[in-house]
Amino acid sequence: MSMRTILYFILFLAISSLSHAQIYTIDSYGPTDERYEALLEPNSTISQNDLLNEQILDLVDPSLADSVFSRKKQHHKVGPFGWFIHFFGGLNWRATSMNKEKIVGTVAGYSRSGKELFTEYDIIYDLIFHMPRYQKLMFKQYDAQLEIRRQDKLKKERINYDAPPFVRDTNNIDLDLYKLHCEVTPHEDYLHNLHYVLFPTLPDGTGLKDHPNFMNSHPSVGMFGVLCLDCNHDCHPEMHPYEWMWWLKCTDDDQSFNKEWHIGLFLEGSNRMKKWSTNPRTGAVNIPFAFRIDENAVIEIEHGLHGEFVQDSTFLLPENTFNASAENRMIQIQGNGVEKSIEIRTCNPIENSTIQYWLSDLNYDEANQVISGNLFMFVSVMDVYTVTVRFINE
Repeated sequence: MSMRTILYFILFLAISSLSHAQIYTIDSYGPTDERYEALLEPNSTISQNDLLNEQILDLVDPSLADSVFSRKKQHHKVGPFGWFIHFFGGLNWRATSMNKEKIVGTVAGYSRSGKELFTEYDIIYDLIFHMPRYQKLMFKQYDAQLEIRRQDKLKKERINYDAPPFVRDTNNIDLDLYKLHCEVTPHEDYLHNLHYVLFPTLPDGTGLKDHPNFMNSHPSVGMFGVLCLDCNHDCHPEMHPYEWMWWLKCTDDDQSFNKEWHIGLFLEGSNRMKKWSTNPRTGAVNIPFAFRIDENAVIEIEHGLHGEFVQDSTFLLPENTFNASAENRMIQIQGNGVEKSIEIRTCNPIENSTIQYWLSDLNYDEANQVISGNLFMFVSVMDVYTVTVRFINE
């Protein structure tokens, strides 16, 4: 076979591949949003700036089919005793909003249960917030605690409700005083494997800095779930449970430009909050990206743990979605004479899943030759779903 024949054959394969590519049209033409532009920086730059990291994570806007709920209070389910202390003692969790909320902060503390207590095995993050919108949200949560003024009878130290964080000078805020306690008990069937696939769950001493998905003791993370007051103690603010969780893996010494996102969707696995967290886990999430027009672009998707997939018709999806069944596929972005190909690699394709993907919010910055936008993902699944998504410039 001559060299000319080989070249024609390669050209034919390339044209054939593009002719079957999923096509998305550019939505806007203008300067790249600085938060998307930051995704073109080395990971160390993001890791060293908590505010910037949080601003990037805030581009993610998850949703759930049960994002609106009607039961304001939930309580421990320990036979009649749980109902008794709830009804007569007011020991319960009290929602401060009847809509599930998004928060984005930086981990100030992390812990997990040493063993299961009744049906509870909590994975706990304490977050502080550098973005004003979330600081103001925390002010409201602590004001709600102030209205109740409950003391935890199990603690010797008394809360002074006439001092910060309940009395504040908004020009001089100590972020550590406005932590949010975030908890979830993942479904027990997946608790062990989550330790290796997503985040530390086992009582083996593994910290966030030791875990390959973090390598950082104080990462920034996003969460979506129920904001409430834990009135089993002193009515302190919590997100309980958090049901979506996401973060961008980055460390201070990571000079690479590829971006690795970790995402988890959970059912509250204990029996405490059955009216707040329901199966199936049906929802959508977006992941922001930015590619330079002259670089090869790859989106690599690696599924982690998942329960049984469930068909759902409650979410209205766009027409140009694609599923998780193909190992490789091409995406074509075009508009006003601009064309950009993105290869989608699925490390472990899943047949007959309910997962659907699509691209949206596509912007072309002609001055800087940058395409930015969002990869959306829809899933309907029982109990749990985790995924790693990598944006690779090759």
